Amino acid sequence: MDYIIYLLYRFFAFLFHILPKTLIKFLLDFIAYLGYVFDRKHYRIAKANLDLVYGDNKSDKAKQTIIKSSLINMVYNLYEFMVLQRESFEKMEQKMSVENEEIVLKLLEQDKRIITVSGHYGCWELALPFFAIKYNPLTIISRKLNNKYINDIFIVARDRQSLEMCEKKGAAKCIVKALKTGRTVALTIDQSINSKQSVDVDFFGHKASQVDSPVRLASKLDAVILPLFSIRDGFEKHRLVFLEPIEVASNMTEEEIQKLSQKLSDILEKQIKEKPEDWFWQHRRWKLYNPEMYQK
Repeated sequence: MDYIIYLLYRFFAFLFHILPKTLIKFLLDFIAYLGYVFDRKHYRIAKANLDLVYGDNKSDKAKQTIIKSSLINMVYNLYEFMVLQRESFEKMEQKMSVENEEIVLKLLEQDKRIITVSGHYGCWELALPFFAIKYNPLTIISRKLNNKYINDIFIVARDRQSLEMCEKKGAAKCIVKALKTGRTVALTIDQSINSKQSVDVDFFGHKASQVDSPVRLASKLDAVILPLFSIRDGFEKHRLVFLEPIEVASNMTEEEIQKLSQKLSDILEKQIKEKPEDWFWQHRRWKLYNPEMYQK
């Protein structure tokens, strides 16, 4: 089965190489539409999240629009994942503009250790290699793909793109080594996580777990936290936006770690409020403290 999926992957990669962009966009939008119609599990998760966040402040019609756009964004990310395996940096630059670039350039000029913080927002599949090639080699936490044939392609491409992958098991040592050798570390904070590896934050007015590693690592290793977001402005049209870096004190207390983690959560929430359709609503973000909302 893995090899059949691999052949399908190569087939679509070939199609994306030869088809005109207008036809590719039509095909991707159609795939997203099929997902919206037939994938009721993830529809219910997204709807439950939107109901929790917005209640009656948004109509059902507005929520449906966000769900559809969020699915389109995810399909576009899958497309970018496929074409990026052999795409040149010149083509990446044609898709991505940059705002507040002086922020990251100044940090690199000062030889600062950098931990970037973001979420599954916008075109994250393009943002990672773009940053790694344009600014500084990047280390991220990820797991091997289940399909070994596609994973082999993935490894070769990531190496060419100056991206290093740390598996979750042993990730702390990998990240420490990366920061000490001058690499930038990229972490996401928008996934529900068990209480042993997280702090509690208020996210859209509701209690949620959030990974605390960005703050703990920055405090221990004298690193700055750099919030950034990739924002989708259209098909193959994106912006990478850098926000002001956050200086982190050494040897922070548990209370200080929680407060700074809350600040990071607030930054993510603010961005999602500005453009909710770019976020991955299909994740059970509040499941640790509100599991019943996903059982309907």
